[in-house]
Amino acid sequence: MAPRRGPLQPGDAARLARVLALLGSEHVGERASAALAAHRLLKRLGLSWPEVLAPAEPRPEPAPPALLEAAESRLRQSQRENAELRRQITLLKRRLEALQPRPPAAGPDEEEAGPPQRWRDPTR
Repeated sequence: MAPRRGPLQPGDAARLARVLALLGSEHVGERASAALAAHRLLKRLGLSWPEVLAPAEPRPEPAPPALLEAAESRLRQSQRENAELRRQITLLKRRLEALQPRPPAAGPDEEEAGPPQRWRDPTR
């Protein structure tokens, strides 16, 4: 494998982590072998310890959406929904009126009797 410069790849980072975990071994020889294996891995990858331990470059933040444009779009959508709901309410009112029987109109010599018995307030 040809040496390369750049950030540590995920697979290489996992391999290095497994090797470095052995540095906590109780056996001196195992710790020495782990340190040598880590050094050889970095050398093979063409990286140095400062390159591996340096903080990652900050990633640029994604460009924020045009907030005003998004708000205006949502406002237009809400206005369309409101208009449609108003239209539906009007249609439902008309249907309801068509289903309800209309009381006969009171003549000039008849007193208005008030609402039908079934609609009267029981407390009166």
